Amino acid sequence: MRRRPPHRVSHAPRLHALAERDPRIGDVRGRGAMLAIETAAADPTLAGAVSRACHSAGLLTLTCGTYGNVLRFLPPLVIDDATLTRGLDILDEAFTTI
Repeated sequence: MRRRPPHRVSHAPRLHALAERDPRIGDVRGRGAMLAIETAAADPTLAGAVSRACHSAGLLTLTCGTYGNVLRFLPPLVIDDATLTRGLDILDEAFTTI
C-alpha cells in the first residue's frame, strides 16, 4: 500500500480562506489534521446552524468549546482528496447560506 501525506496541509488553507471571507468567523486553529473554526460571537447559534446544515448535506461536524461556538473537524487519515474537497464544499455552502 502506498502511503499518503497527511491532509492537514490541504484543508487548513480552505478554512483560513473561509474565515477571511466571513466576518462571523473569529479564529481557525488546530493541531495536525484536527482543526476548528471558532465563531466571533461567544454564542452557539451560528455554530449549531452550520452544523445542522452540514449534517443535512451529509457532513458530520462537532460543536464544542466553552460556549458551544466552535466547529471541530478531524478527517480520517485515509480520506481521499475528492471526499475531503466535497466536505469542505459543504461547509463553505453552509456558511454562505446561513
